[in-house]
Amino acid sequence: MEILLLRTALAPSLVLLVSVVARRSGPRRGGLLLGAPTTSGPFLLLVWLSGGSAAAAHAARGNVAAQLVVAAFCVAYGRLAPVLRPARTLTAALACAAGACLIAALCTDVWLTAASALALAFAGLRAWPAPAPTRRPQRAARSWEIPVRMAVSASTVLLAVHTAAALGSFAGGILAALPVLLAVMAPSTHRATGAQASAAMMRAALTVTPVTLAFPLTAYTAFAASVTTR
Repeated sequence: MEILLLRTALAPSLVLLVSVVARRSGPRRGGLLLGAPTTSGPFLLLVWLSGGSAAAAHAARGNVAAQLVVAAFCVAYGRLAPVLRPARTLTAALACAAGACLIAALCTDVWLTAASALALAFAGLRAWPAPAPTRRPQRAARSWEIPVRMAVSASTVLLAVHTAAALGSFAGGILAALPVLLAVMAPSTHRATGAQASAAMMRAALTVTPVTLAFPLTAYTAFAASVTTR
């Protein structure tokens, strides 16, 4: 129960931290925080303590699969933000993420999934358009915006934990690492600061994909080896 409470509190706390960092230091640093594996780590710990190494290995494989979804979301939102309004950009990015989620769920080779996520991330970064100059002033966040972001993230964490219990640790691992926080922060930044700021946040999150992938891959290897040696 203590770990569940910690896991539930971590996501909204991260949303609050990213909101403050993005406002004071710019969207790029906020995106770096969003792209880091700060939410999947506690989830893997929870699965390992409650279900053992085998369940944790499946959850880690789900985390790897989710990184393909994250990369698809970041590329789609970053490329479409300059030409679409926030709501339409979010809808299109979520559609791309859903397609990537289906592909990732059907792929049974964790290394192929990881390679696909890396390839998409590198291709997206290489073809990323140069930012257009903008002088749009930053709008102060409304009083209700940050609490709503925090509530959405906490609800998603609880959904991931219960899904892991109902459908298995692989599905829970995918849900735990889905770009929910990005989907909350991207349109908020888009509306408040403009398309270029939200695109910069997505690009920063995409930049840390190799590091984020290394964490669940290492965890998967360690948990799978632990199961094999028993």
